[in-house]
Amino acid sequence: MTRIHIAADHGGYQLGRALEQRAGAAGFDVVWHGADALDPGDDYPVFAIRVGAAMVADQDAGIDAFGVLVVDEAVAGVVAANKVNGARAVTTTSPRAAMSARAVVDANVLVVEGIAFEESAWLSVHAFVTSPMEQTVERGRQILQIEEYENAGTIEGWAVQLEPDQIHRSYE
Repeated sequence: MTRIHIAADHGGYQLGRALEQRAGAAGFDVVWHGADALDPGDDYPVFAIRVGAAMVADQDAGIDAFGVLVVDEAVAGVVAANKVNGARAVTTTSPRAAMSARAVVDANVLVVEGIAFEESAWLSVHAFVTSPMEQTVERGRQILQIEEYENAGTIEGWAVQLEPDQIHRSYE
């Protein structure tokens, strides 16, 4: 069962709670990381880090997990969540964009702006957590390069071993 870690600041609290309910009703294993109550003085970085860290810990343990962060300013939430080593946070404008984020960069945290309409936010969340990454050598190599820079501060160029039938040949 897919686990969804959800958190929200004051600007996304109501929508975050609604998405928590919808995800649970849809059969996902949902973990709420706060806020515990609407607090106009709370700060999004705390929630971004909680969601990112919990999602990464689960993925490292082999659990199918994603993060959803609902905040006043989505781009700020993306920046904060991406500070967690292993988190690849994005914000999207549609279910199609959410699917693309999963396919292209294996995004694992979706940041939603708190003023989004509940139905469109839910459709994006659902598309995000049910869409796979493209299983191609190119996408895998690109993710490895991102992770290499994240962990080592360099991209030396991971060598991905290809079988002869995996190599594209052009006969012009």
